[in-house]
Amino acid sequence: MNKHILSIIFLLSFIYNLTNAQTTGEPWWKRNNLRVIQTNLPAYEAATLNPDSLIKDLIDYSANTLIINAGGIMAFYKTRLDFHYTNPYMKEDMLAQVVRKCHGHNIKVIVRFDFSRVHESIFKTHPDWCYISPKNERIINTDMYVVSINAPYVQQKAFQIIEEVIDNFPIDGIFLNMPGYQVNNPYEGKYHGIDQNEYDKKAFSVYSNGLILPTIEDKADPVYQKYLTFKKSTIEDWSERLHQLVKSKSNQIAICTYLDKHVDIIRHESQTNSLPYWPYSASDNVNNAQNSFPNHIISNASIQQISFQSRYNAVEPEEAGIRLYENIANGSGLDISLMGDMRNYEDERNFEVIKKIYAHHKKHEQYFGNYTSVAKIALIAPGSWPSGEPMQEYRGIQLMLKEAHLPLDIIEDAQIAYLKEKLQKYRLIILPEITYLKPETITLLKELSRNGTNLIATNRSFFDSPESLQELFGAKI
Repeated sequence: MNKHILSIIFLLSFIYNLTNAQTTGEPWWKRNNLRVIQTNLPAYEAATLNPDSLIKDLIDYSANTLIINAGGIMAFYKTRLDFHYTNPYMKEDMLAQVVRKCHGHNIKVIVRFDFSRVHESIFKTHPDWCYISPKNERIINTDMYVVSINAPYVQQKAFQIIEEVIDNFPIDGIFLNMPGYQVNNPYEGKYHGIDQNEYDKKAFSVYSNGLILPTIEDKADPVYQKYLTFKKSTIEDWSERLHQLVKSKSNQIAICTYLDKHVDIIRHESQTNSLPYWPYSASDNVNNAQNSFPNHIISNASIQQISFQSRYNAVEPEEAGIRLYENIANGSGLDISLMGDMRNYEDERNFEVIKKIYAHHKKHEQYFGNYTSVAKIALIAPGSWPSGEPMQEYRGIQLMLKEAHLPLDIIEDAQIAYLKEKLQKYRLIILPEITYLKPETITLLKELSRNGTNLIATNRSFFDSPESLQELFGAKI
């Protein structure tokens, strides 16, 4: 009798919560309980992917969200757009089946777009859409050509591709891979330089009132500094237009990418394609994004591959476990990115670890994803993707704090000025090798210092503002 009463109470409670969620219209991702598996499909795997086995694997691994290819570089569905290259291995109804079967098991589907490249056949018809270096070089990966962000493909055609997918498939989100300006060939590790496409030249000239597009990245050059603001402005403009398009279709479609403006889910990545080894990659990424952009959901992907050049060799199981547990510990869900689906995978060593941790998260998800930090120390990060000497300084201080078991929040340097109320709660703010800060950020730090917040600045911090170094610390460069 008691069991039956409890079952009825539970059922009524479930129905109430479900009805309440539907009434309030809260976006599904706001629950912050993502368990993502991304099948990053090479072209040829579209021919062998079996929707039924894919769904079975997602269920067996406790996933509640799938990221799967849809379009951009190539269409994984029957497109009607003549500028959208179709994957020659594509099975006509594959994507439709995957979406339908996922929804039948309450699994959300986020479709992947990549507008960083176009197929050679598109390049031959529209070479003016593509990147060209100061040395008149293209960036090419086999038969794919890197595009220019200010050319018609990204500025116009990309929106038509996204709209076609949304109109034809009841998707739950879109994921944008490699957004923004491309100047490197990641498969060869080669830098090519500032894009000199004619559309970029014209757009920069309009933005800067007639300045000539720079060819060298020189931070001391005021024209290059103007170019940096131009890049930021054009990316944010494109993102805003995308947001308007997607939300005009449905406010239940999530926008997920590596940027922070006009998106719902900020995605980050833990990789091992560079040395020295950093054991806190996931903690670093999630803590940084979560405290820098507190109104966003964060999903940090554990990238299965060890490098771009060796995409089917997986990182060690211990490393995959560290990343996933760090995601949970820092307030994010789970996210793993695989090359292809899980059937006949070339390196399956991580699969049992993934299954175990995803099941653990599913079992205890009520306790995860809604933490309140007790940290009284804020560590300032040199950007969302730190590199070079500032990265080493930043990681070294982070390591000291962790080994001393001192809780810390990480905040990106560019976001300080927008988080005054949050920063007021810290007793100590540490700036590791933060050489440049916006004037409004420096003003805020001075105010915080006057009101009793302790500041530590290391190495060459405030290099670009020696007067601030003198005022705050009584020190000179």
